Amino acid sequence: MTFEQDGLAGLGWDGHLLLLHGSEAERRTQVAEWVQWGLERDEQVIYGQDDTIADGQDDTIEPHRSVLAVLGEHGIDVQTATAEGRLLVLPPNALYGAGANGLMTRIECALAEGYRGVRTSGEVSAARTGAPEEVYPGLAYGLEWLCRTQPVSALCQYEHTSTVGTRLEQATAAHVGGIREAQLHTAETRDGLLLAGEVDASNELVLLSAVQAASSIAVAVLWLDLRRVAFLSVGGCQALAVGTQRFRGRGGRVVLLVSEGIVARAVRLVELDALMKVELVELMETA
Repeated sequence: MTFEQDGLAGLGWDGHLLLLHGSEAERRTQVAEWVQWGLERDEQVIYGQDDTIADGQDDTIEPHRSVLAVLGEHGIDVQTATAEGRLLVLPPNALYGAGANGLMTRIECALAEGYRGVRTSGEVSAARTGAPEEVYPGLAYGLEWLCRTQPVSALCQYEHTSTVGTRLEQATAAHVGGIREAQLHTAETRDGLLLAGEVDASNELVLLSAVQAASSIAVAVLWLDLRRVAFLSVGGCQALAVGTQRFRGRGGRVVLLVSEGIVARAVRLVELDALMKVELVELMETA
């Protein structure tokens, strides 16, 4: 199921995003959609990729993994896009080596050439599944600053199965308002977090980490908008409780926005709404 097909397309592909991909096929599909999203909006897409991606060896990158080959397989006219300069593929060091300052120079050049914005992503040999911010210290914070202050979008690629524990917590904290997992997407709201998709055993820990990150920066009230969540497991309800526990313990209040239906019933079933400092607001669906 693709991003455009899963009913979550309204969240878009803009901003500082964390792509938690469950397979190489999923990664390629999502990267292609992210690139297409930018090209259709007259943005310059700059992708960082080494000529070699290997595990401790200097092997030539497999043709099927080349980003240009991947994009071509998904119907993008890479020949025209690269010839016109709308799509650039550069060595990661050339793209990220100078950090946010180097990216800022490229952004200024792109804007001067008439592009509406810039989007960047990449893979490096030291991080096989993507995540150049792990290789270049401070890059994650620089990307966050650029995405908030400039017409920039960044896609940070992480393999779901290996992004666990502290690594998952750090990744979600850096992208709390832009998680793109196979079933669960997030977006920032004025006073909290919007959640969309489905939560089950496969992504309950992602939800937990996202809610913990959101509650760590909330002030007095944290709004969790669940109206676009189609399914919420019992473990997902527990993740909401545990993820907000410290926030509520220091006096914070959590408001859960839900639509009538299965999610509201799940919240009541586990008595999540009976917890101290948790308020449930159930809204009727409109035609």
